[in-house]
Amino acid sequence: MNPYTLTLLRHGEIDHQGRLIGHLDLPLTELGARQMASSWRRINGLAPVTALATSPLLRCREFAVRQALTSAVLLKVDERFSEMDFGDWDGSDLERLGQTHPSWRAQLADGSLNPPGGESFDEFRTRTLSGFSEWISGARGSHRVLVTHGGVITALLAELLGITFSSAQLMTVQRGGFAQLSMLEGHPAYLMHLEAPCAD
Repeated sequence: MNPYTLTLLRHGEIDHQGRLIGHLDLPLTELGARQMASSWRRINGLAPVTALATSPLLRCREFAVRQALTSAVLLKVDERFSEMDFGDWDGSDLERLGQTHPSWRAQLADGSLNPPGGESFDEFRTRTLSGFSEWISGARGSHRVLVTHGGVITALLAELLGITFSSAQLMTVQRGGFAQLSMLEGHPAYLMHLEAPCAD
């Protein structure tokens, strides 16, 4: 496989109101849309996008579809790039969830999280990596962009950089920001850029 650049673009701001947002399908706010547009200009300035994939959730998909149509780039929409399904916890107030389940963040970090009615961390990681492997094997060109969620980005960074999920969490990609890696078969990925959105 020829070397390529991989950009992991996180969706912009949403009206989450302090809630845990996993599979809830919320649109971008006006700020979120500006953040995404700003990061997209920056990403294209670094290298023209040749392949594009996205989560099907509204906060990622609407933006990705517009860019694919504007740029005439092939787009893959894949549910495996959705955020983790937190089941009964989806939409929960984060402060209240921390009181009733104080160890949930630690369990997420160490890979033992299994929320009621949702998917376990292992299930989330497996389907994310499966979707990524399939997309990359069929994608073409030197700059491939995935529009997705914070959890998916963290899982991919952990796998590609050969670090733990908890370590990858320290490299926070803010909403509307992106991480960019240099990919060469047979070599570890190299982190080139970790950028916050420029829009305010």
